[in-house]
Amino acid sequence: MNLDTIQPVVLVGGKSRRFGRDKLREQLDGVTLVSRPIEALRAVFGPRVALVGECDAVVAALGDLAIPDPYPGVGPAGGILAALEHASGPVFVLSGDLPSISPDVVRAILDAAAGQPDALACLGYTDRPQPCIALYRRSAAGSIREAMNSGGGLRRAIDDRRCVLVPIDPAEAVNVNRPGDLPRPSPR
Repeated sequence: MNLDTIQPVVLVGGKSRRFGRDKLREQLDGVTLVSRPIEALRAVFGPRVALVGECDAVVAALGDLAIPDPYPGVGPAGGILAALEHASGPVFVLSGDLPSISPDVVRAILDAAAGQPDALACLGYTDRPQPCIALYRRSAAGSIREAMNSGGGLRRAIDDRRCVLVPIDPAEAVNVNRPGDLPRPSPR
């Protein structure tokens, strides 16, 4: 796949209700939580990572560009749809709360996508699909919009027959919802 045609994005529009404060700004080994997925994408795509969704100025400054989310409050489907509507090609999506995601996961999904040009999406897979660790082609926008408008989520939006599931290490797919979900600091 031509990486120049893919827009890498990090979803940052969540409200962190279960966390109790802005989780994206939490420090882990001297960097913010949201820096982890940004850096995983930069390692593959270079310095052109877009942040999608409303966030504070500290988080916004970490991205290379911003894509407004005209669908606030509907979850990640709105952010992904906003990115697809903004981009001229596929988008590679990571949620902003993935402390252990690596560039290797991004590359594995890209490799799988290259071999499946008709797939709407290529999602990381642990014990279930991971719709916020995925490459979405522009052709997925209609399905996402339809699912969103009918009150459905991302998993309903992507027809399993048109989706590629890429096995990934479950530890890399762990996201942070509560303070107790944060990884322990590395020993010094």
